[in-house]
Amino acid sequence: MIINITVLGIVQGVGFRPFIANLAQEFGINGSVLNCGGVVKITAQASQDLLNEFIRKIKNEPPLGSHILKIEISEAIGGELTGFHILSSEESTEETPILPPDFPVCDNCLKELSDKENRRYNYPFISCTSCGPRYSIIESIPYDRHTTSMSDFEFCHECLEEYKGNDRRRHAQTISCHECGPQLILRDSEGKFHYKDAAFKLAVNLLKTGKIIAIKGIGGYQFACSPYDELAAENLRLLKHRDKKPFAVMFSCVDDIQKSCKVEDDEEKLLTSQARPIVLLEKKSEIFCRSVSEESRYIGAFLPYTPLHKLLIDECGELIMTSANLSSEPIISNDDEMLSLKSPYLSGILYNKRRIVTSLDDSVARVINGSYQLIRRSRGYVPLPLMLGSAAANPVLALGSDLKSSFCLMKDDRVYPSQYLGDMEDYGVYNLYNKNLKRMQDLFRICPKLIACDLHPDYYTTKLASTLAHKSDDIRIIKIQHHHAHIASVMAENKINSCIGVAFDGTGYGSDGTVWGGEFLLCSNQNYERLAFLQPVKLCGGDNSSKDAFLSMLCNLYDLGLTSDDSRFPLVKAALKNDINTYFSSSAGRLFDTVSAILGIRDFNSYEGECAIALENLADYAIKNDISPYPLKVLVESSESCHVVSRRELILSILDALACGADKSSVALGFHIALAKAVHEVCTLIRSSSGENRVALSGGVFANLLFTQECIKRLEQESFEVYINREVPANDGGICLGQAWIAAQM
Repeated sequence: MIINITVLGIVQGVGFRPFIANLAQEFGINGSVLNCGGVVKITAQASQDLLNEFIRKIKNEPPLGSHILKIEISEAIGGELTGFHILSSEESTEETPILPPDFPVCDNCLKELSDKENRRYNYPFISCTSCGPRYSIIESIPYDRHTTSMSDFEFCHECLEEYKGNDRRRHAQTISCHECGPQLILRDSEGKFHYKDAAFKLAVNLLKTGKIIAIKGIGGYQFACSPYDELAAENLRLLKHRDKKPFAVMFSCVDDIQKSCKVEDDEEKLLTSQARPIVLLEKKSEIFCRSVSEESRYIGAFLPYTPLHKLLIDECGELIMTSANLSSEPIISNDDEMLSLKSPYLSGILYNKRRIVTSLDDSVARVINGSYQLIRRSRGYVPLPLMLGSAAANPVLALGSDLKSSFCLMKDDRVYPSQYLGDMEDYGVYNLYNKNLKRMQDLFRICPKLIACDLHPDYYTTKLASTLAHKSDDIRIIKIQHHHAHIASVMAENKINSCIGVAFDGTGYGSDGTVWGGEFLLCSNQNYERLAFLQPVKLCGGDNSSKDAFLSMLCNLYDLGLTSDDSRFPLVKAALKNDINTYFSSSAGRLFDTVSAILGIRDFNSYEGECAIALENLADYAIKNDISPYPLKVLVESSESCHVVSRRELILSILDALACGADKSSVALGFHIALAKAVHEVCTLIRSSSGENRVALSGGVFANLLFTQECIKRLEQESFEVYINREVPANDGGICLGQAWIAAQM
């Protein structure tokens, strides 16, 4: 009996063809296997019983890294087949492919890496069918060596024999060795080049003596230095133009992480997962110099995911490992660009000549309520799709937001989010965004008929939608309100079609032309009603108000009829009184900034969310030191049309507390609890009128773990079903998913 088997899913770049070939030989099955477009096609000849067992084993015991979505079987007509062969790949446009992300170095390769008798001992680019770069080196599909940047390296005799053989390197497209593959090169600060072992030894020496070097990773370059050396860490901040934002640290193993961080079981699973993200872990002791994470109560910890990382960490111990870019610019992935960077703080560039086709930052995640939540979706997760359960009638392109930009493509029931790209106001990010948009459309062969974008008329992404739509008469633009998209991203992930949405963030263009950011929406399929919001305040200063928390505070003081001795207050008062560069905002993000400034904690955001993070840290200090929360007043004012959370009442309550000499940490904790109480009260009011019992929390403010958990706790105590983002960020990096889902509903 001869049958044709088509396997759909993550089946390319994971050793699926050699797995099938070895399995066929084990069962004595004749036939062939090949990559065809984005699927694997098998022709198999054997008895019915053998074929049934063959298919059962494919379903239940696929290779590591693969994920089978569907297996299609049909009878075939033909003569007697002999042997089992891996055939050359074929092009196809029938099925949208699912491509593998980049994989961390596997345990088998790590054993060989440290085995002095193995020919790949200390080879920094060791790999097999189970590990190594994938998406970052793919130029086109089907996935074969000649369609990746590994095509630049010709097999040596021994690697070719392994490629043709029957072990775990059979048809492993990334395999190479000391003789034929990429090799280490280090250019020092004097412009001299060092190669292979000499390059590695010099890199180790530089790191051990407090220097900073650039290291070429899977998705781009990283800057590395010792986290124990204060001068090195300070110089790294000068090199990156990065003032206070914490750095991530790479550790050798989980046991080493546990020396400085609390690591629960779920966090260990996330650290050691195939994606190998940076995981935000609470500190239990301060073992690094202050400049690593400043006042943060977290360390962004992660494990080596390339053999080169492992070799360096074993020699040097823990290392700061951060993206090689200047703040706000995209990660550097091009060798010439990296080599042209001139800085007195950079002592060496450790690289190789394997081209990076797609740049990818490290992903960032955390554990909340027993499950992981992505804060930045990139290496290890991209380009895996999200399966939504319901199909779009037409292919969709959702362009996301200008901040933390990320787009996605949707076809049928699959959404393919891009990697985190950065802020679109940077020209380099804008170019990278467009480059990756074209690349993903070509790879996944998706020609969108609908383009979803933000409602904001001045966003670069909104203008890009018009540009793309003008190229074809068949494309329709759908503009979607920012906070509606936030909530829809949670609905899409959790496969729910209605909810009360709580969208708290910094800014978003409202349907009434004002700035929103503290919203309660009743959502049903593609529709929403704004039923409640945080009381708006008139702000001045334009975009600067999102950074200048002290300015936000002065605006709020004026709104309350109060004054300030600060020299800027008369100018602020005049601007607000005469409507000079002013706007109304219901932003929860600006409320957190204002409270931070009132308490004298932090009054300027040198990076996004800095003031809110400092406020949360002070509230956490109160919890850890058994300081009771100050009972702040929170008032929800209701009318027939909407509910308003009184910002004025809350701020006045804080000012009264300080006037009474209240402990600032007590007030900081009280603020978080008061606002969570308001969320609970408003959701209860909306439930009583609508009958809706599901609540979705989204927006950048929900990066605040203390506030998020307080909201979830209070809502669940009242039997609400609470949903949050997991697979995409709650910040603007997840907006594109919500846009795509809404467009698909339309």
